[in-house]
Amino acid sequence: MRKIVLGTLICLWLSTAVAWGQDALDYYHRGLKSSVTSTRIDYFNKALQLNPNLAEAYEKRAIHYYFQRHYDRAIEDYTRVIDLRPHRSEAHRLRGMSFLRKGELDRAINDFSRVLELDPRLASAHGYRAEAYRLKGMAEEAMRDANMAIELKGDLRTVANAHATRAKLYQELGRQDLADSDFKKSFELDPRYVILRYFYGTFRLEDVSRMGLVGIVGLLFVGIFKLGLTIPRKKDQN
Repeated sequence: MRKIVLGTLICLWLSTAVAWGQDALDYYHRGLKSSVTSTRIDYFNKALQLNPNLAEAYEKRAIHYYFQRHYDRAIEDYTRVIDLRPHRSEAHRLRGMSFLRKGELDRAINDFSRVLELDPRLASAHGYRAEAYRLKGMAEEAMRDANMAIELKGDLRTVANAHATRAKLYQELGRQDLADSDFKKSFELDPRYVILRYFYGTFRLEDVSRMGLVGIVGLLFVGIFKLGLTIPRKKDQN
């Protein structure tokens, strides 16, 4: 009789656990489908209440926290992802970016270094670590990483940021000619600098499609009133 009761209880426990797991995944997938950030986070919260080991939900929630500038929350979630998936390089990279945004440079460098242990040719990790090294005053290490990020030719923004970091390094070394060259290259590559490219003489017609209505109006406003935009020199652009 005891065996029957025990077996029944085990079956009930297993069926309940499976149901909870299914509900957690259901909430997770609802979060992925939602187009509203706050709703997505609510769904991920519910998924994690039912399954605290659902690494994917932590990861998705963390990226929303990051873009909302809730860096401490993002770090907590990425740390949980890393606990559950130690070899998830993207979690290390994004946690490193969160540390970098907070100015915790040593911890940022540690995370980017871990990423590069897992994927030595990831240009963005070299680029972000270069900026962290630069901010720490480690010019030689920063230059090496910036050069590597440019050499590996990742996405345009990664390469643009690497050029910007290297430009700031050259500027700090008193090589303004090389700094100007790298700033110009950064402007050419990064869509965020369309208007600055206009004033630098490298604007192209296809850039209009990237600007949108607000950008076009801004460019016209600047042109009409002759408002000058100078190339950044000592202000960080990453």
